[in-house]
Amino acid sequence: MSGRHHILVTLAKKIHGDLAGWIVEELASSIEATDEQLAQKLGVDVNVIRRMLNELYESRLVMYRRVRDVEQGWYLYYWRLTDDDPIRILKERLRKTLSILERRLTHEDNSNFFICPRCGGKFTFEEIADYMFHCPRCDGILEAVDNTKAKEKLRVMIEELKNIIMGLDKSS
Repeated sequence: MSGRHHILVTLAKKIHGDLAGWIVEELASSIEATDEQLAQKLGVDVNVIRRMLNELYESRLVMYRRVRDVEQGWYLYYWRLTDDDPIRILKERLRKTLSILERRLTHEDNSNFFICPRCGGKFTFEEIADYMFHCPRCDGILEAVDNTKAKEKLRVMIEELKNIIMGLDKSS
């Protein structure tokens, strides 16, 4: 298996799980395959394979060509690995994750949180102000949450991701 294929298999496993990795490995060893062929070869229900192929497609790890079966009248999908650079796909995923973490940090910075010791529900001040600091789920008395550690953890993760992305940008 080439280095490019190995990266695609690793990405598929990390993003979507083992089945995705097996599908990408199978596609790496062939030019293209139908969902039925993959299901048969991997011993997995064809509907499960189809769902996973669609997830892999959304992640831009695989692509397909569609051909109309003249006898049956429906379309056959021939799946293969993406032509996209796996490092570019990885950088896009990392940037998307970075954006999510930055939004989460902004939310943590701009909100006061309260937790219910009875049911574990977590609420913002705005969500519970009308409930007189009682849990809207179980009527327990809410306690303020110190989210300093969570914010610090988010800051560290954001900084690490930025460094990884910068390193990938320099290497390509």
